[in-house]
Amino acid sequence: MNYPFAIIKRWKLWLLIAGLLSAGSIAMFFWTVRYSIQFTGGMEFVVSTKDVQPSVQQDIEGALSQAWYKDFSVWLWSKDGYASILIQTDVDSNEVVEQIAKTVTSTLLTKQVIPNVDAILEQSVIGPSVGDYITKSAQKALIWGMVFMGAYILFAFAGMRDFVSPGLLGLITVLTMIFDIIVPSGAYGVLMGVNQAVQVDMIFIVGLLTIMGYSINDTIIILDRVRENFFLHEGQLSKGKISRADIFEMSVWQTMRRSIGTSMTTFLVVIIMYVFGTGVLKMFAFTLAFGVLSWSYSSIFVAIPLTYLWSGGEKAKLREKTKDPTESHREHMTHAQASAHSTHSQKKRK
Repeated sequence: MNYPFAIIKRWKLWLLIAGLLSAGSIAMFFWTVRYSIQFTGGMEFVVSTKDVQPSVQQDIEGALSQAWYKDFSVWLWSKDGYASILIQTDVDSNEVVEQIAKTVTSTLLTKQVIPNVDAILEQSVIGPSVGDYITKSAQKALIWGMVFMGAYILFAFAGMRDFVSPGLLGLITVLTMIFDIIVPSGAYGVLMGVNQAVQVDMIFIVGLLTIMGYSINDTIIILDRVRENFFLHEGQLSKGKISRADIFEMSVWQTMRRSIGTSMTTFLVVIIMYVFGTGVLKMFAFTLAFGVLSWSYSSIFVAIPLTYLWSGGEKAKLREKTKDPTESHREHMTHAQASAHSTHSQKKRK
């Protein structure tokens, strides 16, 4: 069969690209990562002013430093069209909260950022214990999401054990999901490097969980076709008329149009969300857009080549199917009867 290009035979190229993308994304994310006060604890002030000059950030930092505060960070960004001031620091007592609030309010009034105290529309505080709880919850959500999806693959493809181990499919699914969230994380890291107001928050985590849910669907579509082709061509495979690589290659190309079509329609919707959305919706759409690209690549160029390689490639042999005990008993009885009949015939001839 003629295909535009080979996928299984060029597995080294596709996996090399995946490795480089993963390494670059990890480096970029941890190089520029900044966690929001949802994870670190701190305070947020939302004021009625639409824009705040960057010099205000330095003014607030100077005022907090003079008040003997240490280990804090000040960030300016926009929230629902209004200026927002984020202060990352440990707020372990009400006294600290009141002192920081007075210092920030005084600075905003002195620099004429706001006309009066009523211009502060929102003031929220997240303590370190709450931030620690949110961090652990986010980690558990990502880990258990991968575990349950891998377990789902294990049971969904249990009938494929004669050709590929379901446990192996579960492992590969988890690995591809990790790739699918690493690439968007790297893109998010680039955005954090460009815009200091962008931080890792719960919206980013929700975006990663959404990517995991969508990515497994694309992988299942191709693996399901692989299973169908193995059963369909089992006789040819056992006689050597078709190779395992042919079955994997055939399965990928048979589902290629469907996979790309589904991904591109999702991508277009996400792009529209990013263009016309604001605030958290825009950040969610940005993360999801790169997730669409990463899972489109991984389901075709990572999951399938890895399944072929780790299942033994062409050296893998079909497992002997376990016979039903009743059938084995019948075969035993048939052989015994045939042997008795042969002995009886020999005695008659004598």
